[in-house]
Amino acid sequence: MADEIKHYATGAIIPLGDGFTGKSVLSRLIINPDLSEEDLREILLKTKKSYNIELEFASEKVEIDHLPITTTLQFYVFPGQRQKISDKSTTFDEILSVFDCFPALLRISVLLLIYDVTRFSTLESLEIWLRFAIAKEWIYEDTLIVLISNKVDLDTPDEKNIANVTSTILEYAHDHALPVDINHIRTLNTSCATLEGIQELRDMIVDWIATRGIRGVGIVDR
Repeated sequence: MADEIKHYATGAIIPLGDGFTGKSVLSRLIINPDLSEEDLREILLKTKKSYNIELEFASEKVEIDHLPITTTLQFYVFPGQRQKISDKSTTFDEILSVFDCFPALLRISVLLLIYDVTRFSTLESLEIWLRFAIAKEWIYEDTLIVLISNKVDLDTPDEKNIANVTSTILEYAHDHALPVDINHIRTLNTSCATLEGIQELRDMIVDWIATRGIRGVGIVDR
């Protein structure tokens, strides 16, 4: 019997944003799309602020141009603090300096810029996080950038502010000669409490990685 060829696509996803904007919870909800109400409550109540890198993985088989592709999502969730708050805490820079050698961090498929709609300062900080991503050369021609307005169950995002951030991303891309245009930038409202936008975000990420992630072939184990 002829060997069956398996097609796959993998992609690294990095959520960036200040602490307490919901990076860890969002990542876990995307990784686990079929949660019961009890599972959701468990994630919302027991997910604590981390001072280390968190790794989350999930795979899903999708069909692209009539070809089944096993798509693997690789989340790398870094702490959001840029300054030490205690001797025992670690900063984004310190964690990144340790894990910077990960091959998956050389080319990022999806960059999530996350802010908390109830705290305007977290929106202002996104420019700093974008500069981090540019300095690390994470953005390339197959990188999707998603601006996420999180916690919309608590407040309504300002569309003018969202438009300003989108314009800033495009300006930075132009100034740094990045191969990014408006088609690489999406905006989405999410709520971890009500699950608004979570499935749409997951579908967006899966589709992008399936079509523009790192592609490969292998032999199906029997």
